[in-house]
Amino acid sequence: MASGDVVVSILEDMPPATSYATMDTRAGGSTPAESVSVYDFDASASEYMDFKALLAGYDGGGITFHVAWTSTSGTSSNTRWEIAIHRLSDDADDIDTAHTYDFNGVSAPAPSAAGEVVYDTVAFTDGADMDSWADGEIAVVRIYRDHDHADDGMTGDAELVALWATET
Repeated sequence: MASGDVVVSILEDMPPATSYATMDTRAGGSTPAESVSVYDFDASASEYMDFKALLAGYDGGGITFHVAWTSTSGTSSNTRWEIAIHRLSDDADDIDTAHTYDFNGVSAPAPSAAGEVVYDTVAFTDGADMDSWADGEIAVVRIYRDHDHADDGMTGDAELVALWATET
């Protein structure tokens, strides 16, 4: 596939056993109102969300995750998003064994109004930066709000609306 093509498909949401973002909904303004699912990431504790994901059609150019998010109430300062990949390679990676996640992140300005969707990106280069994830394999993609990062000062929840990745 070419640069810019979607190469990561989210197969399943998998909240971690602890410190997980909570599922919530935002009601739209239409009649009848839409119900948009979001994950709430708290401003006072680092919270995580894991996704089982498939890398398909990847040509080795690196990947860029797209983070679509909004806020419950905050409209100033930044939110710090961190993403890591845990590759589940063929007959090699044991799901039951601890894995060290190496995160890449972005400090993202808050939306100008709560409920407005902001689009930010987190890039990974091919190879070790993305845990050597290869075309046709599944992985655990972990995202979290690094609430105590120096760049994270937005009050209230950061609400993850969607996550996907394109080839860089």
